[in-house]
Amino acid sequence: MRKQMEKLVALQSVDVKIQEMERVREELPRRISLLEEEIKKAEEKVLAERNEVEKLLKERRRKEKDLEEEVDRVKKTEARVFEIKTNKEYQAVLKEIENSKKLNRQREEEILEILERHEEKQKQLQQEEKNLEAKRQEFAKQIKELKAQAASFEKEMAQQQHLRDERGKEISSTLLRKYQMLLGRRQGRAVAQVINGVCQACHMNLRPQLYIELQKQDTLILCPSCNRILVWSNGSSQAGQT
Repeated sequence: MRKQMEKLVALQSVDVKIQEMERVREELPRRISLLEEEIKKAEEKVLAERNEVEKLLKERRRKEKDLEEEVDRVKKTEARVFEIKTNKEYQAVLKEIENSKKLNRQREEEILEILERHEEKQKQLQQEEKNLEAKRQEFAKQIKELKAQAASFEKEMAQQQHLRDERGKEISSTLLRKYQMLLGRRQGRAVAQVINGVCQACHMNLRPQLYIELQKQDTLILCPSCNRILVWSNGSSQAGQT
């Protein structure tokens, strides 16, 4: 039975490795998805910056057009000043021209302010575009590495599965069935080593008599607490390093 226990510990070491590889393999698509999502957010940010730049450009052009039309209107109004016959009408036209010129100066200031904002946004956009391109290159590299890692896992897991099958052949069918059943019920850990009378899976102390029986390793003993197959560490240290 001692040899069988050692082989069982060796089998579980392979199962643990396979489980860890499966966990990492399942994690890879999520990591790739996170990278792709981050790129998408960076692209959306750049797109928003472009829209803002375009919006400011359109606003500037609209105000420039309005200013141009208003300046032209003022010129036409000034041209007909000398045609006015009454003083009242003359004063009214002068007031209109003064108000229009004042409004045009405000428009010019607004246009200058928009121009400054546009230039600032344009610089920000250029920097964001550079950052995005650098991020794309870096993420493309990382995604390529993750996909290559996922592909290599398939081959390595196949090798580990083959090793598992070979080690399973060395264990009695009864013990193997018990092990397989516990493997599913105990989160992939069917075997627990006992050190100084303590189960290393659930950390419960074994009764002295049970611990003595376990050290003989001539019969199958389950932990009274977690129900895992118990193995005395001294009796399986070599197998546990396999």
